[in-house]
Amino acid sequence: MKIIAFAGSNSQHSINHQLVSFASSLMESSETIRLNDYTLPMYSIDVEQNEGIPNEVKRLAKDLAIADAYIISVSEHNGNVSAFFKNCLDWLSRHDRDFLKGKKIILLSTSPGGKGGLNALQTSVKMLPYFGGEVVGEMSIGSFNVVFREQKIIDEVVLSELKALLKGIA
Repeated sequence: MKIIAFAGSNSQHSINHQLVSFASSLMESSETIRLNDYTLPMYSIDVEQNEGIPNEVKRLAKDLAIADAYIISVSEHNGNVSAFFKNCLDWLSRHDRDFLKGKKIILLSTSPGGKGGLNALQTSVKMLPYFGGEVVGEMSIGSFNVVFREQKIIDEVVLSELKALLKGIA
């Protein structure tokens, strides 16, 4: 089974990228990518109609298609998923409406605050099935700076819960 892990953030210092990278390291046949390695314009029906689907969207879709499952950690901006992540989803769904068809997904979120990006996580749980994906597990991790140090989760309870969750795509 091939697993691709990524964060729905374009920050170079993303704590969600740190989390998803750690989660990926716990899995065999897992690869972590950065969505900001793909330069996508802001979605617009005008751009799509006048210029077509950008080649970078097609490249991202091709790179994601090789996976059987995904581990995705979503960041929260003002109580919602980041505009960056939503833009990636918009373009991918215009290229292929069912770009997640047959794919299992573990959704994560984290933040320095106690709720751990819960709003963005809940939004993603509802949204990703529209593209054919099957969300098989979800976990919000609050107080990131307390539970995560030296590139790993140091809280044994949180670590145990994450490991159990990841078995959903193993």
